[in-house]
Amino acid sequence: MAGDAPLLERLAGLPPVTVSELLELLEGLPEHGRDPMLAGLAGVDEEGEPAIHPLLAAVVEHLRQKPDTTCYAALLEALTGMWNAAVRGAVVARLRAAGLPADDLLLRLETLSPTLGLKAESREWARAWMADPTAQDAALVQQCVVRLLLALRGLAEARARALTDPTTPDTGAREDA
Repeated sequence: MAGDAPLLERLAGLPPVTVSELLELLEGLPEHGRDPMLAGLAGVDEEGEPAIHPLLAAVVEHLRQKPDTTCYAALLEALTGMWNAAVRGAVVARLRAAGLPADDLLLRLETLSPTLGLKAESREWARAWMADPTAQDAALVQQCVVRLLLALRGLAEARARALTDPTTPDTGAREDA
């Protein structure tokens, strides 16, 4: 709609939700598979017990290391990771099509952009990435998608509070309808 604020601005206008609040929310969910944001990441094991996807468990563990981070920051981190992987993939495809040897690929990426290069990553990760950039970035994107889903779930909780608690002022974070 023409008069609506862009989604990221609306989300930024919500009260901050820390990752620790999100983790408490997740622990309090009786069935993760019933939450639409987590339905594809939760189910039951062979014994019929509730189980979560290992990727969800890994992302939750990563988030536990930063309990004071907000869900909005986690959302931006996830989007940034996906963006960098997408751009890296596009650049690598162009450089390979132009005949750039694999040995020069990483050096060229580092000169093009510090976010495209792998300077911040460990040498082992950079070596693994060079061996199979698609697999490495696909794993990164999968983790970012889960982080994005969790961050949106936490932000949705803030919006739900604003919509249902008469003492909470509405921040104007309207839904698209």
